[in-house]
Amino acid sequence: MSSLFAQDKPNVLFICTDEQHPAISGFRGNPVIKTPNLDALAAKGAHFTRTYVASPVCAPSRAAYMFGKYVNQIESWYNAKAWPTDEVTWATKLTESGYHTAHYGKMDSPGLYDKLGFTEEWHSAKRPERKTIGPDARFLPDRPRLAKGHLRVNTFDIKDYKADPYTRGSHKFGQYAVDRPTINHALRFLENRENDKKPWMLHVGLLMPHWPMTLPQKYYDMYADVEIPMPHDAKFPNKDIHPALQHFQKWDGLDVPPDEEKFKNALRAYYGMITCLDDMVGELIAKLKKDGTYDNTFIIFTSDHGDNLGEHGLMGDKHTPMEGSVAVPLIITGPGVQPGLKVDAPVTLVDMYPTIMDMVGISHNDSQLSGVSLLPVLEGKEAAPDRDIFSEWHGVGFPGAWYMLANKKYKYIYYERNRPSLFDMEEDPKELNDLALNPSYAEKLKEFKAKLHTMIDPIKVAQLARKDQGLITEDGKELIFGEAEVPDTKE
Repeated sequence: MSSLFAQDKPNVLFICTDEQHPAISGFRGNPVIKTPNLDALAAKGAHFTRTYVASPVCAPSRAAYMFGKYVNQIESWYNAKAWPTDEVTWATKLTESGYHTAHYGKMDSPGLYDKLGFTEEWHSAKRPERKTIGPDARFLPDRPRLAKGHLRVNTFDIKDYKADPYTRGSHKFGQYAVDRPTINHALRFLENRENDKKPWMLHVGLLMPHWPMTLPQKYYDMYADVEIPMPHDAKFPNKDIHPALQHFQKWDGLDVPPDEEKFKNALRAYYGMITCLDDMVGELIAKLKKDGTYDNTFIIFTSDHGDNLGEHGLMGDKHTPMEGSVAVPLIITGPGVQPGLKVDAPVTLVDMYPTIMDMVGISHNDSQLSGVSLLPVLEGKEAAPDRDIFSEWHGVGFPGAWYMLANKKYKYIYYERNRPSLFDMEEDPKELNDLALNPSYAEKLKEFKAKLHTMIDPIKVAQLARKDQGLITEDGKELIFGEAEVPDTKE
């Protein structure tokens, strides 16, 4: 079917889910999960097996890929921190170049809602910007969060979902009530492009499979009697993981074993939510095929961060530098993309900015962009470079910051005020053998530490984040480390 659009430039569809584990999909080899639409998309184009986010939490991760810069460059440390107003998104670039652009669904951009540079925007939710005076109580050490509450599963009959098609539905329908209107907005956008002479760019922000585990009964039933693959190293408590991760496990209430049946039910529900979102993605793809625009559209499918699904005794939360949390799925299809291409070299979502610029033919020479264009790799003209991919954390659950550098062979993690970690990702992809405990790798640790210091000063950056969060007093005392009396924040 010929294209309905009188334009030569390609369209771009960017789909970002929320809290999706990097390996729970058919195209990544999971033997149980049903993801036919994503599997077909991966076969049509390219998929990446090691894609990392700039920081494993919603707002900083999305800010990083929208601005093409790492969290420390834009000071988007954690959720509720206002996005910068002096940076330019790739959406702005596309709009200025003549594209009709739109965002529907989740973006999590405090301070910048409806000002992201899209021609039109609809946000399924708007997180208030934090403006309180004093320390941000979420980060204080006596504020644990119990992830076992994330194991609750609720289902509903999809026939009972009755809401305005373009309005967020009742919370009793969970993330479905957010994502259903998001998809409806996106479908209407595509419908309205039929008589538009402009090329278009559409960003779709979905909330599934983020907890709480509330989903249509039919998707839960798909896995009710299925033996879900159990996570590796799922010990509660886990004395074999890094001390900082043990702290995180305790903070999340997982130093006590969760109920086994609730644990398995949560996994079944998580699988069901992924299949539900796969069906929604299928609706968008079917629309493109019906309109004849599928072959002229670049499709990017990814997530803002992963989810710890029990590996290493971490469950129902992100925030960690382990693969299930800091890595995400990534599929890219479109004109010139090599079909069935599998890329094992590490990449980062920060790469999306220059990649999209090259996809649509917009010149860019911002030396501050931290990523590289993946278009030559997608077209088969170049092999993916072996480089050090960077991620960082300045949020809850840890007593200090952590930083990650990952290349084809190794993953190095710098923990503030604690020893580092080092994993051989080729020999030990499940991250079970911490080489930092092996004296033979002392030089390799020094090498990575030196690399990190050429990029940033890890202590100064961490202190800047804590100062921004009200965790360092005016006279320079650290509150989170107990070096000053923590003021009463309950009033």
